[in-house]
Amino acid sequence: MRWSKGWIAAAGVFSVVAAIGGTAFALAGSGASSSQPGVAGKEVCGGQQVRTTNAKGPATVLSDKFPVGTLLRVTNPGNGRVITVTVTGKSTACAVLNTAALDSLWSAETEEGAVDSVLKRIRVEIVGNAPAPTPTTRTSTPRVRASGTVGQVVCDGATVGLSAVGGAPGAFSAQLPIGTSVRVTNLDNGKQMTVPIVGVGSACVVLNSAAFELLGESGKNLIKRAQIEMVT
Repeated sequence: MRWSKGWIAAAGVFSVVAAIGGTAFALAGSGASSSQPGVAGKEVCGGQQVRTTNAKGPATVLSDKFPVGTLLRVTNPGNGRVITVTVTGKSTACAVLNTAALDSLWSAETEEGAVDSVLKRIRVEIVGNAPAPTPTTRTSTPRVRASGTVGQVVCDGATVGLSAVGGAPGAFSAQLPIGTSVRVTNLDNGKQMTVPIVGVGSACVVLNSAAFELLGESGKNLIKRAQIEMVT
């Protein structure tokens, strides 16, 4: 039987597809985001102890590895408790739980003062179609929100001050209406988080103590180089 060049090429392609068919099927059914193949369901923060912050409000998590909106599943193997929380801002660690999140993982029978022991055992996984991790290198390209529109930069050149007001991370403004959400980036250390405007302030943006603790630098009460973007 004589084989034409066309039939030989087709047979070669069929063989390759057949050989990797199982792999192709596995990838197609993984449910992972196209921007981050195979990541959904993967354990992250390996070797890094989960930290906590005394920030109030609903259970959330902060991260220096994953962008705002990422869903993380947090498990305490010691008592089997599991919660799914959303990354709501930047931090100095892979996962930083607020008070409500830690309380959800805590059990009454746990000895008081054993927080470090619990945090060392906690397991963190990405769930759902997780966004790709934030690049570690800086870029001059404007950041784009999930909606696909570029965040409008406001108060260009303004500094960001500190307010002694406590509570969940938030900000005050003399220019932006209450309810506005702004993304604040500290250009000196690269930290970034999104906070709501919760009251009237003395400048374009003044962070409360909880927000400034996450964005500012120790011993300082002013962020001199900041970028402020309106999110909503």
